[in-house]
Amino acid sequence: MLKRLYKRIIKKFGLTEDQLKELKSRLVEENICKGPFVQGEKNCPNTTALAIKENTGKFTVSDGVKALMTRYGVKRIELRAFYMLFDLPAMLSERYFRRSLAIMRNAVDELVQKGNK
Repeated sequence: MLKRLYKRIIKKFGLTEDQLKELKSRLVEENICKGPFVQGEKNCPNTTALAIKENTGKFTVSDGVKALMTRYGVKRIELRAFYMLFDLPAMLSERYFRRSLAIMRNAVDELVQKGNK
């Protein structure tokens, strides 16, 4: 379910194959936060994809992130579902956090493969 939701959200950003590959490389513990949008130097998985699309590297403040997501068609309900499926459990379990990142990297791989067909 997490994989399908993540794919649906990042598809809305219209990332190129190179951008998807960059996203995959950034979906690691050192770069991803457990919580909404931005926490210090880390971004959530959706915000990371948005930062790549917007060519900003990383967002350092949450201001404006939600509005940008809305501009790309990401609905509030999708963000809440993602929060429930990823952020809350990841805050409670490091193992779940790592496994979820692997699931999201796999989702990105599938999008890259689909683009090449």
